[in-house]
Amino acid sequence: MLTNTKGSLKTAARSLPSLPSPMQVLVRLAGLVAIWERRARERRTLSEMSEHMLKDLGINRVDAQRESEKPFWRV
Repeated sequence: MLTNTKGSLKTAARSLPSLPSPMQVLVRLAGLVAIWERRARERRTLSEMSEHMLKDLGINRVDAQRESEKPFWRV
């Protein structure tokens, strides 16, 4: 309630977490987009690999297919 003491509104405002600056938000968003692009590229590459290449990585075709079908935002 805001009717307590004279400085209670200022005290309440100080206890709230500070929000990130717009630049920090943009930098984090750019990083997230880069992760998504890399993940999509790696999954596309995995889906195009030969049986021999998958065997070298220790991955079978079923697992490679399952991974490559995931959307880019899913880990």
